[in-house]
Amino acid sequence: MKKLSYAGCLFMLFMLLIPGMASAKSLFEHQNTTVPAGQSVDDVYVVGGDADILGQVQGIVVVINGNLHLGSTARVTGVIVVIGGKVDQDPGAALGDDIYDISLDNATQNSFLIGGGLVLSLWVLQLAGNLLMVLVPVLIRVLGKKKIIAFTERYQHESLGRLLYAGFLSGLVIAALSALLLVTVIGIPILVLILLALLVALAMGMTVISYRIGDMIKGSERMPDWVKVLIGASMLTAFSSIPLIGWILLLVVGFVSLGICTQWIAGKRKKTKND
Repeated sequence: MKKLSYAGCLFMLFMLLIPGMASAKSLFEHQNTTVPAGQSVDDVYVVGGDADILGQVQGIVVVINGNLHLGSTARVTGVIVVIGGKVDQDPGAALGDDIYDISLDNATQNSFLIGGGLVLSLWVLQLAGNLLMVLVPVLIRVLGKKKIIAFTERYQHESLGRLLYAGFLSGLVIAALSALLLVTVIGIPILVLILLALLVALAMGMTVISYRIGDMIKGSERMPDWVKVLIGASMLTAFSSIPLIGWILLLVVGFVSLGICTQWIAGKRKKTKND
């Protein structure tokens, strides 16, 4: 191993001492690189300088922020990649693979900037949404104390199918009402209040569903209630990030949450009438 290390160091020193040849010098000093006619190299990497290929390259040629000139005696067997520069090919140059020329003009830079900004924004929104899906049910369970405990335990053994059916019907009614309110300007503030109520219902339903999921975990009898909610909410959030399956899961959770709140409101009205 030591002999190989010494040989490698001597080879690098030898390449650095030869001016104008394809070497690591052009990479660090941003100088132009030339492969003379009759010379054969494995690969050519140039950053911040131009490359002039007149000889033979057995591998790939990569030029970043520079121009590439392929002479008539050039022979390249691998892929050619030029980023931020131009490719000038003389007649007679033999190329064995593809050429990829990526321009970095203002239009391309703006496209990359806008695209990267959109991707970053979507990622931040998704991260914020996932954190809210986990933290909000836990906070509701911790801050609500006895009232939330009674609320979640009330629907602990309720049939999910029944809650889903009630939530679906409630969703249809709310959708029809929202469409009517959108027609008039006066109805827009009412629509905003309905949307806020839906968010509250979704948060309450997420708390109940998360608690039920956490309660099904083996050994959860000794866990605090907020830990059960944390486990359930984390599992829901993880599955909701799966493409297609996540959207279906969120739709089911939304309908079940509406069903829970619908039954809660119906129970309150029935209790008021009986009193």
